[in-house]
Formats: sequence, structure tokens, C-alpha cells
Amino acid sequence: MARTKHPAVRKSKGEPKKKLQFERSPRPSKAQRTGSASTSATTRSAATAAGTSAAGTPRQQKMQRKPHRFRPGTVALREIRKFQRTTELLIPFAPFSRLVREITDFYSKDVSRWTLEALLALQEAAEYHLVDIFEVSNLCAIHAKRVTITYMISYMRPLQKHSKSTSKAF
Repeated sequence: MARTKHPAVRKSKGEPKKKLQFERSPRPSKAQRTGSASTSATTRSAATAAGTSAAGTPRQQKMQRKPHRFRPGTVALREIRKFQRTTELLIPFAPFSRLVREITDFYSKDVSRWTLEALLALQEAAEYHLVDIFEVSNLCAIHAKRVTITYMISYMRPLQKHSKSTSKAF
């Protein structure tokens, strides 16, 4: 006789299991909000009258679950991958636009209006330049056997010029 697959048959349960009630939030339960007495409310009041806490034994109170934390660097690497995948601008447009207008007013009173395309092109170039500076500073930190990037812009200027001239040769 050949074996055949039989569908899983669920047996009907007579009575559902009573769910355990834990105090998760300081909000009152549904029965307490409506004003009716429930069995859990009466047992809590009886427990507090007897001298024990409503949350349980002191050992259960100490064993609070800690929030989940990733290891150092995991979230940073995830954010790096996320930002490398995307193509949108990272600096918000409104603060960048205000900064450009403030610098323009400081240097020239004649230029007071910017087109949207000019601001977007300027923002794109500024973000590209910042990313390039961070890439070179990261290479300098790796070369010096460090992990943390430091303020080394004066040292990076010759490196940027050299790396751009050699990268065009390839």
C-alpha cells in the first residue's frame, strides 16, 4: 500500500486556556476602567493587603528584561550600507538653502535670488565634496592603524590631489 500525505486534522478544543495576565504598562485594565470588579483586581488588592507586591516576588522584580542592544559598530555598518544604496541628498534642503543665502548675503548684496536648480547643484557638489573628504580621512586613519578619523584636512589636501591624478590614469 502506498503512503499518502494526510492533511493535519485539528481537534476542537473544549475550553480555551486561561491567558496569564502580566503587568506590562501602568494603564489600568479594561475592567478597572469600566469600574466593574474583576478577579485579577481583587487578587491584587488582597496581595497588597497581605504585604506582598502586586508584581510578584522580589526575584521576579529584579529579572526585568533589558532592551535589546546591538554590538558596537553593527548599527554603524548597517547605516553605511543603507546610505551607500540610496541616491537622495543627505543634508535637508531648507537648512542648506538658508546657509547658502546667509553666506551669499555676507559676501555680496547684489546676489539675493537663487534658482532651485542652482541650489540643488550646489548641494550635490557640497555633499560629494564632504563624502570625498571623509573617504580620504578614513584611508588616512586606516594607514595610521587607527579606527577613529581625526581632523586632518591640512594633511589630506595633497592626498586628494594625488589620488585624483592617479585615478584618472587607470
